[in-house]
Amino acid sequence: MHNFLILVATGFYSGYSKLIPGTIGTLVAIPLIAMSFWLSLFGKFFVFLVLFVIGIISAEYYESFYEKKDPGEVVIDEIAAYYFILMFVEFTFMNVLLSFLLFRLFDITKVYPANQAEAVGGGVGIMLDDMVAAIYAIIVFFVIKGFV
Repeated sequence: MHNFLILVATGFYSGYSKLIPGTIGTLVAIPLIAMSFWLSLFGKFFVFLVLFVIGIISAEYYESFYEKKDPGEVVIDEIAAYYFILMFVEFTFMNVLLSFLLFRLFDITKVYPANQAEAVGGGVGIMLDDMVAAIYAIIVFFVIKGFV
């Protein structure tokens, strides 16, 4: 079980990337949404819920096992949050790119209340701040698309 939880928490080890692990980990969501493209929105939401719940469990485990608070190599939070965004975005290169850039911007800057969500701590805090960033990214994405 240990190896499985580490695999999940680190996004199939993408979180161990020496350069920009959060950004590299976020990219893991793209093939996941592509593989679930045939599912209904309800089906995709179910996949997201599984990612979110296993994300809480695996992030909590990783944090506890390695005794690190919000470790950078844990990227399941980025994967689940970006998957959530891609559920609502038409799967085109430009939409994926724009939503990716917006998500990374909001994830890195931790605009309020994302910084407060992170303070919850543990696996829940790790997952929640990225979900706030995802919601911001979705809002700004559709505002931009409304002007284009």
